[in-house]
Amino acid sequence: MKKILLCLTAVLFNVFVASSQTDTIATTSVSTDNEVVLPKKNNVKVSLTSLVFKNFQFQYERSLTKRIGFVFGYSFIPKGSVPFKSQINDLTSSSSDTKDMFTNAELGYTAITPEVRFYLGKGYGKGFYIAPFYRHLQYDITDINFTYTSDLGAQEDIAMGGKLSANTFGLQLGAQFNLGKHLILDWWIVGPHYGTSKGDFAGVTSRLLTPTEQAELQKELDKIELPLSDVNAKANANGATINISGPWGGVRSGISLGYRF
Repeated sequence: MKKILLCLTAVLFNVFVASSQTDTIATTSVSTDNEVVLPKKNNVKVSLTSLVFKNFQFQYERSLTKRIGFVFGYSFIPKGSVPFKSQINDLTSSSSDTKDMFTNAELGYTAITPEVRFYLGKGYGKGFYIAPFYRHLQYDITDINFTYTSDLGAQEDIAMGGKLSANTFGLQLGAQFNLGKHLILDWWIVGPHYGTSKGDFAGVTSRLLTPTEQAELQKELDKIELPLSDVNAKANANGATINISGPWGGVRSGISLGYRF
């Protein structure tokens, strides 16, 4: 992985040097043969690196001034099987008895990310930039499985689902290059962000649970562990509820290919 990143960094650096030497797109209005050529102030982009995780990320950027641009991003993961199930099980459970809780689970994801870019290079969407941003994301998760023992000694399941949302603020460092008259490459070098999250999940059984069965289900719920988050899980006669709150953070990084117009 380190070798790939080093090679990728070298390629991007060479592209940046080449484009800075050969770029002929005007950054100010120029009159040629009585025709005024204006800088292209709009572009649309799609992230290439996130496609590996079936995460579709799109951006629209508008240059407000030579040095300042506004970017609106939208990303989503279609509802489907939870990726990295074994790793998630290891993080969320303290017992080997609940390692299959995400076997049938499905996950969907959406996020919006507005940002303001301040370009340090030639401007109009070209060169190195810093960009404060806000991100709102939401996960939709269904069919998280919990197994408990009934009064008859049989193993019964309850499927839980719900939504988790987070709001974070961060600072993106990146660089955008021209690959030609219309094509551009946007390199998100690093963008740490931090904020808060809140999630509500519920599961309903097909029958009312006895006090003993509720106690057995509560034992399974008590095994849930989320790093740095507060988990309030309660069994009841109709099933169970789980409420989650706590800090949320991450790092944005990747490569996008775009079209300038």
